[in-house]
Amino acid sequence: MGGALSSTRRPLMIRCASPERRILVLRCGHPTDLFFKEDWKANDLLYQYIESERKMQMTNDPGSIMKTIAEYSPCENSRCKCKAGKFTEDALNTVGWANSKCTRSGCNHPLSKHIRHIVYVSNTEYMAIIKLVFDINNIKASLKILSAKPALQKKKLIESVYESVYEVLCKTVRYDPFKAPNIDTIFDNPPPFETISIRQILMNFSINYFCNNEEVLTFKQALMVTKFLFHSFDTWRWTAPNKISNSFSRVCSNPYSYYYCRYMVYCEMPRLAHSISPRYKASEIFGREVLSYTLESFYKELQVWCYKSNIMWNRNTKLHCLKYMPIFIILDI
Repeated sequence: MGGALSSTRRPLMIRCASPERRILVLRCGHPTDLFFKEDWKANDLLYQYIESERKMQMTNDPGSIMKTIAEYSPCENSRCKCKAGKFTEDALNTVGWANSKCTRSGCNHPLSKHIRHIVYVSNTEYMAIIKLVFDINNIKASLKILSAKPALQKKKLIESVYESVYEVLCKTVRYDPFKAPNIDTIFDNPPPFETISIRQILMNFSINYFCNNEEVLTFKQALMVTKFLFHSFDTWRWTAPNKISNSFSRVCSNPYSYYYCRYMVYCEMPRLAHSISPRYKASEIFGREVLSYTLESFYKELQVWCYKSNIMWNRNTKLHCLKYMPIFIILDI
């Protein structure tokens, strides 16, 4: 069940770019589709892959599914202190799977005691707990893979994020499995993290500059480019902390790693752990300091992506992305 975060069984999830850097594929066609597409799930190959993996697991034998749920659920027997079941493989795919005994010290109760709380739940609640348990197994398998890799700053940060989310999911399935996991408890403050957002900054730039100076770009042209930048920034994979210049730290109140971890939890993890949606848009929860760290590398990668992808665009889209956007970028950067 686990391992989908790092699995390579289906090349589809990694063909669009390298594992570290990827701007998600935007649909090509009418320019309004390109600029205003908000349904990130429809275009996110990794999200779709993990979604299909979970649905495939749900077709498994009921005994296997119930055992997985029971492994993260406390025993419902009175006065039993067992917080999570541990069962042998015997009789899990037969009629007698529910009578498999928990082997943890002090328990020895049947598996049915660990899943008694889901016997009479609605289909919606049942689906929610399956999704939650799948996410737990998925992150657990990914942590195992990460721990085997060389020690790098990015790996350590991602590991810490996965571990934090993993703890929240485990507590949720143990104490309140039918409620959405509250990842806001991971950090001291939930989003937004900066008072003035990136969206407001870029929109203000368009209004203040182009409303009074249409010799460069008309306000309508600038507005279209601005909205395209919003969407692109929200689907862009942030640069690893070890590749960001330390010179920004002297003028920023928080280090880049501070924002990078929050980006991972609130913008990236919903792609991998679907029980913690909705996904926040990075342009709405981060502001000036994140823009200082990311703007230059984001613009460079976006321009490269545009020049490589424009063969499928119509004339109007090419005009905005290849002619108007570089003008906007030069003025803004």
